[in-house]
Amino acid sequence: GKRRTARALAQAINCSNPRVADGLERDACGECASCRRIERGVHPDIILIEPGDTGVIKIEAVRDVVASAGFRPFEARRRVVIVDDADALGHPAQNALLKTLEEPPSASVFVLVSSMPDALLATVVSRCPRLRFGPLAPADVVAALTAYHGYAEPDARVAAADADGSVGRALENQTVDLA
Repeated sequence: GKRRTARALAQAINCSNPRVADGLERDACGECASCRRIERGVHPDIILIEPGDTGVIKIEAVRDVVASAGFRPFEARRRVVIVDDADALGHPAQNALLKTLEEPPSASVFVLVSSMPDALLATVVSRCPRLRFGPLAPADVVAALTAYHGYAEPDARVAAADADGSVGRALENQTVDLA
């Protein structure tokens, strides 16, 4: 859910045809070329950093993104850097990110996604507004499992019953034959 929300934020920032309500842009259309490319993970201005095979995000990946963050986006309004599992950033990688988080380039937005924010350095956390996710209703967990993870509704209901409002926990706790 958190990564999906980060991607939805990237779409909302860069949508060519945002949905408008009360004269204000409210949400991405999900249908324009930019939204579709972001959803597929192929937009050149949306950068995803995630742990490698070792389970760690290396300092080199952070340095590469920090170096490119100052440049203008290729085609989007803003470059969006999504650091998924940010708690996998080692201390040197977090320190390499600090200066950019203190003074982010105007053309870039950084989104750190973490289920364990306490694993991040206090200096990193202090530079990031926090968005907390509360538990979902069981019906919402069922809807997410069926729509995005291929569960049949009966299996999704069983998984949601033990999930405590978390789609991730439902996925971890269940072994379902999706074939």
